Amino acid sequence: MLKKFYLLTLLISIFNFTAFAKSKPTLIFYCGITMVKPIKEMAKIIEDKYNCKIKISQGGSKDLYEALKYSKKGDLYLPGSDSYRKKNLKDGYLLDAVYIGYNQAAIFVEKTNPLKIENLEAFTNPNYASVLCDPKSGSIGRMTRKIFLRYKGEQFYNNAYDNTVEIGTDSRNLNRSIIDKRANISINWKATAFWPENSKHIDIVNIDEKYAPKKRLLINLLSFSENKKIAKAFMQFAKSKEGKKIMKKYGFLD
Repeated sequence: MLKKFYLLTLLISIFNFTAFAKSKPTLIFYCGITMVKPIKEMAKIIEDKYNCKIKISQGGSKDLYEALKYSKKGDLYLPGSDSYRKKNLKDGYLLDAVYIGYNQAAIFVEKTNPLKIENLEAFTNPNYASVLCDPKSGSIGRMTRKIFLRYKGEQFYNNAYDNTVEIGTDSRNLNRSIIDKRANISINWKATAFWPENSKHIDIVNIDEKYAPKKRLLINLLSFSENKKIAKAFMQFAKSKEGKKIMKKYGFLD
């Protein structure tokens, strides 16, 4: 019920925005929460250069795809993993794509790691309060599921999720749980640990790349875009040296 309410709210905001923002070219950019900060910075540059308005619709990668698929409105889509492109390409809504960097999952712990967390085994230990993302919501939830399955299989995955004190919907949600001390360990996208509002409260423990591979970030042009020229200009800027410099500023590496 909560998920349906969230999706409905997302759709209402999209329709309201397109109804009232007609005075200048208006783009809708569906952006996974983890990437919102650098995309906002780039959007300001594109808005000034092309005298347009860019509405950033943020949320879990799967929820965003469902919203754009239902509304058939919008111009660009940036999920937290290229797996969303691979999975949904058959629908025909995702056209060209540009690579703008990568992200990688890590174990998130309280600052200075007071519990001395060392590896993934902590997520099945009842002595630790963990928060994990719903695999059916955000990209980090989907990645977490893959990490656990690669690490020790289905049983470990089930035990880890059974052991959580809270299930989150996206990366921002997970970080807030640690900052508010509702939980003391999580798995999240590494880049978010370096943001100013999080870095004072959170440290990371790296996960072996054979379990947590780097995930490519791709901006996708939408087939029903009404502003393809500006949308493509945004894509070209994002993959340029200047665009990748902005991505790196927020913890995303090339």
